[in-house]
Amino acid sequence: MPAIKNFRLALVAEEKLIAERGLTSSLLKQKSDDPTRVFARLELARVAGDQSLAILQQALQAQSAPWLGPVTAHVNSTRQALATARKRVDFLLAQPSWRPDTETIGAAVAMMAQSVDNFSPVIVALSDNAAQADPQFRDGLESAQLTSGMRNIAGQLGAIFIAPVITQRPLTAHEVYAFYKLSGQIEQLYSVIELQLRTYRHRPAFKMALDTVRDQYLDGGLGILKELFAVGRRSGDYGMSANEVITRYGPRMAVIPQLRDLILEEMLHQAEYRNRRAAYFLLAVSILAAAAFAIFVLLMRVIRQRVLRPILDATALFVSLADERFSSAIPIPRYDDEIGAMMRAIHVLKARSLEKIHLEKQREEMIAQLQTLSDTDFLTGLLNRRAFFNQGEQQFGIAQRYRRQLTLILMDVDHFKKVNDQHGHQAGDQVLRVVADLCRRHRRKVDLLARYGGEEFLLMLPEIDLYQGLAVAEKLRSAIDARHFHLDDGAMVKVTASFGVAAFEQDHNLENLIVRADGALYRAKNGGRNTVVTSAQEMDLTRRPVAPLASLSCMTVAPGGE
Repeated sequence: MPAIKNFRLALVAEEKLIAERGLTSSLLKQKSDDPTRVFARLELARVAGDQSLAILQQALQAQSAPWLGPVTAHVNSTRQALATARKRVDFLLAQPSWRPDTETIGAAVAMMAQSVDNFSPVIVALSDNAAQADPQFRDGLESAQLTSGMRNIAGQLGAIFIAPVITQRPLTAHEVYAFYKLSGQIEQLYSVIELQLRTYRHRPAFKMALDTVRDQYLDGGLGILKELFAVGRRSGDYGMSANEVITRYGPRMAVIPQLRDLILEEMLHQAEYRNRRAAYFLLAVSILAAAAFAIFVLLMRVIRQRVLRPILDATALFVSLADERFSSAIPIPRYDDEIGAMMRAIHVLKARSLEKIHLEKQREEMIAQLQTLSDTDFLTGLLNRRAFFNQGEQQFGIAQRYRRQLTLILMDVDHFKKVNDQHGHQAGDQVLRVVADLCRRHRRKVDLLARYGGEEFLLMLPEIDLYQGLAVAEKLRSAIDARHFHLDDGAMVKVTASFGVAAFEQDHNLENLIVRADGALYRAKNGGRNTVVTSAQEMDLTRRPVAPLASLSCMTVAPGGE
């Protein structure tokens, strides 16, 4: 049933896309002098196409079946191709002094056609899936697909007359050929559909639907187009506007999808009926199985009490050991026979199993410790560079996909080499540990704090915008600036730190964000150190009234201020 429903949603989406393609082709071939009105006419068709694709995509994602991944990918590629083609069409329609150019029109129409063709594999895949679910539905699926194709061809057939009616001109040779070709395909498709549905002719709903398509469309709608065709071959004086053509032809064409929906509804009804029948059969089988199981249990109870009691006890002990339930007591064998030998063997097996479990727990603890050590910087206890990138890529991916806020702070201890030269590397290590401890105090649990290398530290702040990140960096800078570092040798040093802050904007990867933060840190170093500098592509000055208008790409927070 879900497969048939997905197939129906795909057919509806294809219908909307083809309708948009036909309207676009007609408007390009005869451009209106009022672009606003043209875009308004296109908007309804585009909204209908987007909504049908979105509904189909939601239905596919709700099932989360592995084989639906390529189908969903085709739907996404169709939406992307459609967006690209629409931009090209909008550009052409918006030109104030544009004149029809065959090559330009052909390229734009080809782009629209290609975006619709990208959707064809979706129809094929969903049809195959429904047929595999129940091969008896294959004829119905083919009939529904043929009916949908008939509706699409009917739309193309009507679109032939839009441009000639607007300009009141005769039909071109190409339009005459297209009319003959498409009208022949319409009649041929109806014959095939009527033949495939011959087994349903006795049902009033199907007979009425087929007769309605023949009377309303083949005789009525196609008759209207044939009258227009006859006029278009002679003079081009059609005597009606394009809107009148659509008003008269559209309702007659709408009876075709009603036949398609009737076929799909019948398939769903049959699927539901088979589902109920299978449920009843399963219930009957379950009752029989329960009865057989009851007889089996009774028989096993007799055999267990009479013959297999000792073997069942031994089996239960083996199962307990296999499930690592070592609390089960193992009886002491009373006799020196085969059962006694089995019980003694179970005693040995239990001892070996307990020893094995103990060794496995020790191994898991060692693996966890090694994992922690591999992700931790040995000096500061922070994440090391590799662990930061492993976890940071996940946070960056979330921010990039869902357009969430993310700020990165790159910090470097100023003149750290002087501390090492004057007081030794042990003193430098002590300073780094104290700085790392200060960073821990000024971060949240969700923030990622790592030693980037040497005296550089990285702090990633999810769900934090640029200005909040500046505040965090300034607090940390002030804390380091106010701290007096008492070394183990009794000496006291005072260090500062420079900060580069970058917020996620249009970065393609985490490395790009780090490069921007590093550039800001470089400017902080060159600007006198002990400062906070940010490099941003866009800044909301309404939230920062104290910031100068000139610092859109670079903002420096001096010591003591934001």
